[in-house]
Amino acid sequence: MANRDRAAGATVASADASRPDSESAASYEGVDARGIPHYATMSLSADDADVLRRAYGVEDPHRLYVSDSTEEGILKYDTQRKSCRSCYVNSYRMGYVSVRRPGESWEEAERRVRRTAPSVFTGGAHPASASTADLDPDVRGEVETMLRDARTAGFRLRVTATYRSPLREAFLMAEGHGRTHTLTSNHSYGRALDIAIGDGNPASAKTRARWVTFRRWVTHRPTSAGVPFRVLGRLDHTWDWPHVELPSATIGFGTIEEALQRGRMCLAVNATVPCNFPPHLPPFLAHPLVR
Repeated sequence: MANRDRAAGATVASADASRPDSESAASYEGVDARGIPHYATMSLSADDADVLRRAYGVEDPHRLYVSDSTEEGILKYDTQRKSCRSCYVNSYRMGYVSVRRPGESWEEAERRVRRTAPSVFTGGAHPASASTADLDPDVRGEVETMLRDARTAGFRLRVTATYRSPLREAFLMAEGHGRTHTLTSNHSYGRALDIAIGDGNPASAKTRARWVTFRRWVTHRPTSAGVPFRVLGRLDHTWDWPHVELPSATIGFGTIEEALQRGRMCLAVNATVPCNFPPHLPPFLAHPLVR
């Protein structure tokens, strides 16, 4: 994996090449032939495990992995180990804003959300939007150009969601019905949108075929930044057909060591760096969950 600085302006020390993470980062990238993540297997010190627990809610570092082996791969945490390609487990992007409370683990956050009435999570300014005006200004133009090109290419589509606050993500998980498997999302950074193709019915074989064609088109379409649009799951099989995102190299971590470095800084006395990466959004969108 290429070396990436995701510190969002913070000064990050170079990784010590003698550390286990530096030696074996490639070992926890991507998935195996069965679609099971290559979970981290290295031993961490008690101090490092404590940093991951307090800063990022990680109860078991051996359920950390990097989503793929490309430049855009991002460090995630599963609250259960995935056991098969079609087994959906809840996964969280380390360093993303969410309703997880300081010091709370992801397992604890899940239990709290599930026993909370969904209506509790519908408050807050602009909890959800379907307007491209609410996207990260850095990607709004790219998205609007892509949508115009898609319509010109013959796709019948409509945008059903753009920005979605962490409160809205929690509402969807509390509501259940398999609508989401995470409390962290690029929607909360204004870097994702949901696009319905045709009649928007994934139960229809004809609609799914059109979605597959669109997903192939959008992920192979060049962008001005050189970073491609991404979708969730495989092109022809997913739990979230509408989702399209444009990740940022400055949001999230590429290795466990990067998370440890920022975690040590954000937990320090008089810290000036938040543990979570702040969103870059239009000024009228408030984000109290960056800490």
